[in-house]
Amino acid sequence: MMNVFVYGSLLFPEIAEGLCGKKLKSEEATLRGYSRFALKEADYPAIIKKNNAKVKGKVLLNLDENAIYLLTFYEGDDYGMAPVKVETNSGIVNAVAFVWMAGNEFLEDFDWDEGQFESESLAFYRDEIVPATRAEYYRRN
Repeated sequence: MMNVFVYGSLLFPEIAEGLCGKKLKSEEATLRGYSRFALKEADYPAIIKKNNAKVKGKVLLNLDENAIYLLTFYEGDDYGMAPVKVETNSGIVNAVAFVWMAGNEFLEDFDWDEGQFESESLAFYRDEIVPATRAEYYRRN
């Protein structure tokens, strides 16, 4: 079982639970030593290491191997999985986070807007991206 720190589209239960196919336990969390950025020409964010920075998000708790594989497939090759420690109301939690690996030239110089994603993209992700991702994942595996 593994914990995953999420900070973008996976903050929304409709997406994380839709991908994993089950109800997930989560807790509000803060990741220190990283910063979140909007990506150029994308509606999802990235995090990179940055001193004296922090990212607010959630930690998805006790995910099984299949859920980890599904989330990794969803995130794609531009992200790498990094071990992190996140702060929650119940203490420090060991987790992994999907960290941007594709280069800083793709980053905007501002933070991703969760509210904008919710109003402009969430329904499309819930209704189109999540089912298509699950179908493609299971077709390949």
